[in-house]
Amino acid sequence: MIELSSDPYVLKPRNTPLTEADFRLHLNISWCRGVLFNVVALKNSIAVVEYDALLWSDDSVMFIEYKDSVAAYKDLSSRRVQQMNSFAKNIARGLGYKNFTFIVVVKGLEEPLNKGGVEVLPLYALGSYQPIFTSTIAELEYLNKIIAKYIRSGKEDVVKELEKLKKIFEMEQP
Repeated sequence: MIELSSDPYVLKPRNTPLTEADFRLHLNISWCRGVLFNVVALKNSIAVVEYDALLWSDDSVMFIEYKDSVAAYKDLSSRRVQQMNSFAKNIARGLGYKNFTFIVVVKGLEEPLNKGGVEVLPLYALGSYQPIFTSTIAELEYLNKIIAKYIRSGKEDVVKELEKLKKIFEMEQP
């Protein structure tokens, strides 16, 4: 049994529900180096979150929550989606990944949506989905917000200097 440690979390596999067969058939794994299905994240031996799949490449990891019906998706609160996204970011950072993404996939959904700031995809769209990653590094996230602010205010000289700082910071990350 595989067990990954991402202090303070421990990731362990859990039993695979039979309802996830369609999910696995539609999953696009062409971009990644590995996949773990049905992972529970434990903190102090208490389960805090479960993900139906983790896909990773050299510097990025994607967490997926799958719902086998629209009704099951509607039962998932925006607050819980935000928590799962936050846990995913912390786990990714703890595992040493620079980038992460968390998405929800729903069987029977007609069109892509957004819930709690997280992308929600119909199952049929999963096969052609190309992940869009965000940084696990809080300082880079903040720097991106500052850059966006100065772009909006038209201060190109400040933006150029901040972009240089961002490149230096990115190069120093392991």
